[in-house]
Amino acid sequence: MAMMEKFARTEGRIGFRLPFPDYPSNARSFVHLDARLLPYWHALFDVCPRLLKLDPPDGLNVFRQFMTWAYGCQLALGWTFHLGVCRWLLSSGYRDLVEPEHIETMMIAAAARWVASDDSAAIGIVLGWQGGDQHVFDWKPRVRLGMRPPAAEQEELPPAPWDFAWSPLSTTSGNGFRRWLRVP
Repeated sequence: MAMMEKFARTEGRIGFRLPFPDYPSNARSFVHLDARLLPYWHALFDVCPRLLKLDPPDGLNVFRQFMTWAYGCQLALGWTFHLGVCRWLLSSGYRDLVEPEHIETMMIAAAARWVASDDSAAIGIVLGWQGGDQHVFDWKPRVRLGMRPPAAEQEELPPAPWDFAWSPLSTTSGNGFRRWLRVP
């Protein structure tokens, strides 16, 4: 018998065997629930660790409030996920603490996920935000091999008509932009 088993079986030490008497007997299901939330945690804080500064030290309140909101609107973990985070941040109690860098970081992550998951004929994407004058561009790998900035990134674009908007790009030249599309 192992030392811990002897300790747990000793008379009068029952309390040490069950250190959390209110912990449910089906604890395994709680572990699985928490494990299912990990992709959301990492998608939120790995991409933008500065979000942890909104709610030091661990961002747990930010995460809980965001997940409650995300569950209510059934936010998918697709390329628009990070733009959903931006929408929530800008309407949450943290909106006064949100800096343009937070939004830009999330927009870069959304563009990168679009590039990684898109199978259309488009060769790039541009994202726009009503609250900022900068646009985020990203290109599929075959375009990035050219190593020079595409002319489309120098083009003057109209302001985004919605809180967040996007447009697929069909060419790297200055006329690759067609029109803004609403982010779902």
